[in-house]
Amino acid sequence: MGGKIRVLVVDDSAYMRVVLKDMLESNGNIIVIGTAKDGVEAVERAKSLAPDVILLDIQMPKIDGIATLKRIMKEAPTRVVMLSAMDKMDDQLPLRALEMGAVDFISKPSGPVSIDIVNFTDRISQVVVEAASTRVDALRRTMTPVPHQLRPPKPEKIQHKVIVIGASLGGPRALEFIIASLPKGLPAPIFIVQHLPSEFSQSFAKRLSAAKGPHVELAEEGLRPEKGVAYVAPGGKHLKLSWKGASSLLMRLDDGDPVNFVKPSVDVLFKSAADSLGESVLAIVLTGMGEDGTSGALAVKNCGGRVIVQDEATAVAPGMPKSVLDAGAADKVVPLEKIPEEIVKFLEE
Repeated sequence: MGGKIRVLVVDDSAYMRVVLKDMLESNGNIIVIGTAKDGVEAVERAKSLAPDVILLDIQMPKIDGIATLKRIMKEAPTRVVMLSAMDKMDDQLPLRALEMGAVDFISKPSGPVSIDIVNFTDRISQVVVEAASTRVDALRRTMTPVPHQLRPPKPEKIQHKVIVIGASLGGPRALEFIIASLPKGLPAPIFIVQHLPSEFSQSFAKRLSAAKGPHVELAEEGLRPEKGVAYVAPGGKHLKLSWKGASSLLMRLDDGDPVNFVKPSVDVLFKSAADSLGESVLAIVLTGMGEDGTSGALAVKNCGGRVIVQDEATAVAPGMPKSVLDAGAADKVVPLEKIPEEIVKFLEE
């Protein structure tokens, strides 16, 4: 994308529209080309202005943010970042928005005075810049999971195998598709790192579990993983795997420093899996920006495990998979819809 990132700001508060415009334009790579006060105006201006990114408030009059997003993705497909105050929001709304095609979401600071959001200038600018680099065609792409079509592998072929998955921007939709496409009763646990704020961790795990594939829950300190269950790293904690004695694999939650500027980090999970289980690990790197997962994928590969990355055509943000591929750590590049099949194949071997 050449030139400045062209942004449409949508918020029912005139004050917030001014604040957001000033905040975004403090980044020299961003220009606000228009504003809208409600969903009706937002759809009209998305069509007439063709912005690169829309910053869209979830709570608005006339048409709420979710309904507005649905119309925008149908009538004027654009990269949309959702914005709202956490104290007024159902924590499922941002996850619904991501499922419907939003690139990302960011929370306004809670409290009666929204001026505190000025402190989040760098964060909002970063989200908009990252959103501008995502693929609109991948955001629009709809895939219908075909659940329970894959036969679970025979348990006798499994010896402490584990699946570890890392994702960031665009990851919630990809993960929901994968979980919904997997059969119940997989004879191995799945461990997931998805970059999300901590306040959404529980609702994200519940949403994945509702996909009707394997049961999904939040990882817990000292918990022994069960086969056939997927565990999501809680926001703000690194997830590690380690042995207690010769036969008890345990989950550990680490409150150490961010790695690759994030916590939880894909690298931390992958490296601990490589150290603990070596060739019994299948590591999968999904859509996302940056390099988180690259050194962890190399660790898995060097220990004899297998690494799969999502292909560029189906990734909303291909940065993370491409980084792994460029590092020579990927054994295979596959489209999103083939990843559940690859998981079962690995477990059948």
